[in-house]
Amino acid sequence: MNEFLTLAYDRAVNFRDKYGLGNYCANQLLEILDRLEITERISVKLIRTPFNDLNLAGFIGYKHETFVIVTNTNLTLGSERFTIAHEIYHLLENRVFIKENSIIEEMIESTVSINDVKEVMANAFAAELLMPKKDICNSIDEITQNGKKPLDSMMVVRLQQKYGVDYTAIVKRLYETGKVNKQEQDKLNECVSVDGELERITKSLGYTNKLNTPSKATYLFQNDLEILKENYDNGYTSYDDLVRIFSYLGCEPEKFGYEDGIDITDDAKDFMKSLLE
Repeated sequence: MNEFLTLAYDRAVNFRDKYGLGNYCANQLLEILDRLEITERISVKLIRTPFNDLNLAGFIGYKHETFVIVTNTNLTLGSERFTIAHEIYHLLENRVFIKENSIIEEMIESTVSINDVKEVMANAFAAELLMPKKDICNSIDEITQNGKKPLDSMMVVRLQQKYGVDYTAIVKRLYETGKVNKQEQDKLNECVSVDGELERITKSLGYTNKLNTPSKATYLFQNDLEILKENYDNGYTSYDDLVRIFSYLGCEPEKFGYEDGIDITDDAKDFMKSLLE
């Protein structure tokens, strides 16, 4: 597995270099998607919406010559950014697989099987893209004075704000790079399980809490709704397709003006029920 991780890390390094992204590109992800549309000659749509399943970070699918990335706004903004970076890897390396499989669901990183090479590599790519090993190791050496000061949660929050990702992603990256051991990793993550503690630390350092806060909103551009309607009106999209799409958005097609009472298959009903309940 190490050779696959190394390959994914190298691809992230080369990707940053190709697009001149520097070491802190978490807030450039939307711009990166726009640039990929041009350089890779593909169409990409991003939808941000809350899922009831907190183990589902998002998914990527392909429909009518467009790749659709959907992220879970019930997870933190920092987590959403990692998911988008993860999907960028799939756009670069797994486009044929996505087209053939329609939808690839992305579970939160802790639930990914080590045997799922595509997902492991996508996570490794995202980690190196957003938190470059060389830079984060240099940052740790600087703030701990080369290990003379013990690493604490306040230091991790400063790193989190620097790289624009989730707190636990920073801690995991420190473990991956050998800067902390498993016991230290667990200790640093304790503040996440204490209600309000991470927010308190973050604000005490003068930062906003936006990276740690789920937006819980649905972001679907009007143009995307018009495309869905046009595809449906022209017969390219079935009502079952609409049920599945809008179920991911936490609602039913009728909310957006589609006709009520149209028959749908039992599979679509079960799918909608599983997401809405």
